[in-house]
Amino acid sequence: MARIALMSSWNAACGVSVHAELIGREFIRQGHELKVFAPLTYEDDHTYLWFNLDEEFVTRNFSFLRYGNRYKDEKLLSFLYLDPSFAEEDFDFFIVEKPTSIPLNKLLPLFNKIKKRARTIAIMHEGLVPENPYFFKFDWDSIVVFDERYKEVFSEIFPRENIHIVPFPCYMPEKKDKKEARRALNLGINGSVIFTYGRFYFLRDVLALLNDIHEEYNIRYICMVRNIKRYIELSELMKRFRFLDVRLSRFPIFSDEFHNFVFSADCVLFYRKPALHNPVSSSAHICLGFLRPLLCPDNEFFYTFKNEVIKYRRIEEIKKIIIDIIENEEYIRKTIKAASDYTMRNSADRIAKKILNL
Repeated sequence: MARIALMSSWNAACGVSVHAELIGREFIRQGHELKVFAPLTYEDDHTYLWFNLDEEFVTRNFSFLRYGNRYKDEKLLSFLYLDPSFAEEDFDFFIVEKPTSIPLNKLLPLFNKIKKRARTIAIMHEGLVPENPYFFKFDWDSIVVFDERYKEVFSEIFPRENIHIVPFPCYMPEKKDKKEARRALNLGINGSVIFTYGRFYFLRDVLALLNDIHEEYNIRYICMVRNIKRYIELSELMKRFRFLDVRLSRFPIFSDEFHNFVFSADCVLFYRKPALHNPVSSSAHICLGFLRPLLCPDNEFFYTFKNEVIKYRRIEEIKKIIIDIIENEEYIRKTIKAASDYTMRNSADRIAKKILNL
């Protein structure tokens, strides 16, 4: 079995952490020895740590820049911290999630020493060519990208033969009965539940649409937020929209609480604004395996999905889609089947094996 070093965000509410935790936990299940080097601090965004203690294989030893691809200021980059002692350890694989999120200028002097002992793999979450000047100085043995959009971007920088398309992994939770999940959240077992977490860009518009139908379909709309400021802000809306239920939670995606939210739902509704880069929705890859219909904007975040999710182009379409989901089981049957097939093809265990077999 292999000794694997994984340098990444960990136990945190961000897509980099989601990817790392999905493959990292699979490495352990497959019998490999894993050592995670995780951020000591998150510097440039409100990235929240989950309410979850670090595992014994986690060492926090660097400064994390969520948007490190945007920075080129030498003083800023030099400010960041990386404990170099990790490079003294022996590994068979050295995997870095989103290279520009770590202090590349501090890693560069250690890289050749690491490369003599370990196969180096970069997992590129960067959806466009970074401004970080140190990004271009690394000679990775293998580079993982999520789809052909990323490959086109990075083929201009790295040898094309070193770039491999390996899809974002899907989470496959243990199944739970909808009624059981609702009881755990003190919800009624009857009626229709809609669930949203993460972004809330168009929430007020959607609430106005659902206000027309919430009584007829006995709708409860649960919004899970991660910080007190957002909770206070959205709680004010509950006074006007009685069917809105705002919950404050920061438990990880692997927790019973998060499972209850998704399993209690009749559908999961995502809001995402269009992007100028090539993104992937980690939240969709988390929720797809719960086999609940996902309502997603038809934009770059959900590019890799076809029939596995239900896409909307205009906010006004959401009301009709929700009515169809509630009234017509046949409407979602093909979507759920496609989601199940996609999840099986791209399950975390399969993706973890693909990465090590590059």
